[in-house]
Amino acid sequence: MVRISVIIPTRNRAADLTRCLAGLVESVEHLAVWRPDAHLHEVVIVDDASDAPREIERVAHRATEDGLAVSMLRNARRRGAGASRERAAAEATGDVLAFLDDDAVPRGDWLSVVGGLDRERPAVTGRVFPFDRGLVSAARQARYDARYDVLDDGAPVEFFAGGNSAVLTDSFTVVGGFSRSGVGGDNSLAEALAEHGTPVRFDSNLVIVHRNGKGFRQAVLDSWAAGLHHPKPISMRAAARMSASSAVGARRGVREVNRLLGIVHAAARLVPRIAVREGE
Repeated sequence: MVRISVIIPTRNRAADLTRCLAGLVESVEHLAVWRPDAHLHEVVIVDDASDAPREIERVAHRATEDGLAVSMLRNARRRGAGASRERAAAEATGDVLAFLDDDAVPRGDWLSVVGGLDRERPAVTGRVFPFDRGLVSAARQARYDARYDVLDDGAPVEFFAGGNSAVLTDSFTVVGGFSRSGVGGDNSLAEALAEHGTPVRFDSNLVIVHRNGKGFRQAVLDSWAAGLHHPKPISMRAAARMSASSAVGARRGVREVNRLLGIVHAAARLVPRIAVREGE
């Protein structure tokens, strides 16, 4: 029997977490019918120093009443989603580590796809669709779509989306898990698995819906942080190309938002890596 551990970092998002866990309850029902050789062993929620931790605890308790085996971890100070995932992975006891964002809702067959991992395909990452509206949400979805449009199902990829991915625990352990934290740090696992000869593969059937829009200010901050924590610097010429190619989307407004976010990301990549390490 394949035991699945689902890991969800959260901070100040009780309503989002409630929605996410309700999706998992539905996915458990699908799993019992379509993949009886696997089961949801545990859900490890990491409260990343929420301002009202009791609200998160109440959400977790209600999920337990709905049949989920929930365990709670709490960070005494804010550490970020990446460090929270790493902490939960060290505590989890399942054969598969599956990762969700708290503002995501897994499709009904999500756990069934996760339960199908094996030695030939030890890690997968999947598709994201929005359930919210607005310019920032549409811009983020355009970036997701641009990434997926060039991928064949089952193709090896260089990313591991911490909000919608899964990996065999043994494979995760062998390569040392996540070697970087911060925005985009989960991609370090994809790099390590590729070097080990067991790359992350794209599975178009691993689907979540996601609250893409967190506001324009947060989108800018995330783009800067992702660039700042990227392991490789970039040249001015490459930064210019990246900024120009980032303007994706069918609507002009969407393209302009993505162009600006691309410029922010590229600018952060220009910061010398030694300065980034000293800043951390």
